Parts: sequence; structure tokens; C-alpha cells
Amino acid sequence: MDLAWGEDFTVLSDVSKSVFVRYSPLEDRSNNVPFADQIAQFAELGWLQLGDPTGVDADSPLLGTIAGVFVEMGRALAGTPLLDLMTARDAALLSGTEKAAAIAERIGCGEAVVIPAFPAADWGSVVSYENGVLRGTALAVGYADRADSFLVHATGSESVVAVVDSAAARIEAMPNMGEYPMFAVTFDDIPVVDDAVLARGADADRAALVAEQRADVLRAAQVYGAGLRLLDITVLYAQQRHQFDGAIGRFQAVQYLCTDIAIAAHLTSAHARSAAGAIDAGIDPQPYLGLMRRQAAKAALQIVHSAHEVHAGIGYMVESNVHLFTDAAKRWQYDFGSAARNDAEIVSALDRIYTGA
Repeated sequence: MDLAWGEDFTVLSDVSKSVFVRYSPLEDRSNNVPFADQIAQFAELGWLQLGDPTGVDADSPLLGTIAGVFVEMGRALAGTPLLDLMTARDAALLSGTEKAAAIAERIGCGEAVVIPAFPAADWGSVVSYENGVLRGTALAVGYADRADSFLVHATGSESVVAVVDSAAARIEAMPNMGEYPMFAVTFDDIPVVDDAVLARGADADRAALVAEQRADVLRAAQVYGAGLRLLDITVLYAQQRHQFDGAIGRFQAVQYLCTDIAIAAHLTSAHARSAAGAIDAGIDPQPYLGLMRRQAAKAALQIVHSAHEVHAGIGYMVESNVHLFTDAAKRWQYDFGSAARNDAEIVSALDRIYTGA
């Protein structure tokens, strides 16, 4: 399989680099683009309509191309709702109904803020659907306080993907070290009318699964971009910081730590490209995704650990940017799921490959 990014990756990456400068806390800690302005800009750029997860539109950019936006988002450590909105749109399109397509269109035009509330069972987050009623809690839902509605994937006697008005849910902030806009969204016996259900059964499960798979690839691209930026910061510090009559970068132990950052970032890139290539080619992506998630979660930890080792105490100071990467890494580790879940997926995928089951 070709491990290159998509055809127009570099073009999209260059545009994204100029966009995310004004979002980046690395450039200016006071950067704070209003939420409504972010939505408007992404809609104007056409980013809310990037990609066709159904594969029908041959002219739509591939996932490996779209990753260019997210590499630069990670490099800038830009906090935006772009991935959440794109994931909701993907799930709506994959639901395959006219009402779902209409919702996807509204998201793509920036007319509706629809946030996915997909529970992560391995973290104890479950939403069930029984007799037309939603019950349960989705954890770590980004930007839930800004949502017009939620796109919920619920399981139970029947799986559904449904749209739920945000006013019907209970939204509670989840304090976290990175101060990310994360929330617990609870559905307390909320009735769901038939018109709000976009997909049922296997169609609902597949819509949520594929949308999450695509999101994970783009999230891994963010980790790669963050790793590249942190590598630049750490190498520069190793050149500028002097001890014992010379730059600390001349010590082999420091060079090893910088190399660890580079290896972790580039391994994540290789796995992300492999997973994107499988999805774009219509190949079963599970073997590639399990390995990618495992590597990306490991890399998120590795890059910040090595950077802190080089920077020592200054890396924890407010004046340093290194701790900002640590905050982001904690969120990414959660998003990629537990090691147990990823290992189980890898084993299951390999078993299917070698047994043909």
C-alpha cells in the first residue's frame, strides 16, 4: 500500500498553516477566535464539507488529503470544533437517509452546530435506546455547551443514530488539566420521535463506526503535527541552553531524547497514512486503525516526556510552551481509547486475517 498522504495534502497543509496562526497559543497566549467566527471561517473555506465518507463523490478529497488540515492544527495546537463538526457530518451522510443528508448539508454550510455524542464503552460511557427513549451519559463531549443539537449513537434493543436537541440533555463541565471544553452529556429518559432517528440497526452502528474511524485518523494527524512542532522547540532549546561550557545538545543523552520525539511522531504519521490509505481504498481498516491508535496514544505520551526531560524545570513554567503539549497529550490519550481496547482490536483483526473468519 502507498504510504503517501493524499494528492493535494501539501496545498491544503499550506493554507491551513496560515489559518491556524491566529488560533495558536504557541504564537500568542491571548489568541481567542470567537466560536461563531470559527464556524463562519471553516464554512467559508469549505472545510466543513471536506470529504465524502460514502465514497459516492469521486471528486471529493480523500481522507489522506484532508489530514493536511489536521497536521497543521496539531502543529499550532489550535483548539477548534472542526473535527467534531466534520465527524457529525460524516455520521449523518453515512446514515443514508434524506433527513440525514439535510442535516449534513446544514452542518457543512455552517448553519447548524451539531456535535457528536458517541459514548466510549471502554471508559464506562454508555447511552442506551429502549422503546423510543434515550438513557445514559456520553463523556468528554467537546463543545457541548455550544451545540444546537447532538448526534447520538445509542445501543440497546435497537441501535440508532438520532438527533437530539441540546436543550433536552443535561450538560455538565468536565474539569481537566488542559482546560479543554469537555462535557458529560446525560440523556435522562429522553423520548426520541421517529423523525429524529437518522439510522437504525446495523446502518446506525456502521455510520457511527466509520465516522469515528475517520476522526481517529485525523486526530492521529494532529499528534504527528504536534510532534513535529515540539521537536523543533526541543532541538532549538538544546542548541540554546548551555551547561559545562557548551550547548546541552552536544550530549548524546539529549540527542537520544530529541530522536525519541522524532521517531514517535514519524511512526504515528506512518500508521495514520496506512489507516487513511486503507479507508480511502475501501480496504478493511481495522488492523491499521488498531495499530495507529496504539501508536498515537503512545506517541502523545512519548513526545511530551522526552521534551520535558530535555527542558527540565523550565518546561513546567508558564513561560514555556512545553506544558501546553502535555495538556493536549492527555486529551489525545483519552480520545484514542484504552490500551486494552486497542490491543483487543489488533488481536481480533489479525485473527480475522489469518483465520479468514
